[in-house]
Order: sequence, then C-alpha cells, then structure tokens
Amino acid sequence: IKFTSGSNSVEFPAVGFRNSASSTLGNAGETGRYWSSVVYDSGSAYYLYFSSSNLSVYGGNYKTFGLSVRCVR
Repeated sequence: IKFTSGSNSVEFPAVGFRNSASSTLGNAGETGRYWSSVVYDSGSAYYLYFSSSNLSVYGGNYKTFGLSVRCVR
C-alpha cells in the first residue's frame, strides 16, 4: 500500500506476519501488519493492518506477534 501527500510518499509492502505459535510466516503477499510506536497496554500495541479490501488501525495486538516495523519521519 502506498500513501502520498503532495510530493511525499511512503510504501508498506504486504509482508504478512510471524505466527508466534508456529514461527511460520502468514499471509505474505496478501496483508500487511506494521507496529505503531504507541502502546495500547502493558502487553500490546497499536498496529496498521491492510489487505486488498481493508485499511485499519487496531489496538491490542500482543507484542509476541512478529509484525513488521517501518521507520517513517
């Protein structure tokens, strides 16, 4: 997914996530899940989720899930 504002843009590839139970990669090429720097509670944080039909920010995903990180300034 690509976000553009004026001449600035940032792209987030659909990298999927690491399943903490099996340590396998899930949904690669289909969805993207990226951590936010904002804490939801002591064991979880907010994250960006997208697929071909959805773009949302959720809170409460446990930090044990291997979501991607993208530095944006």
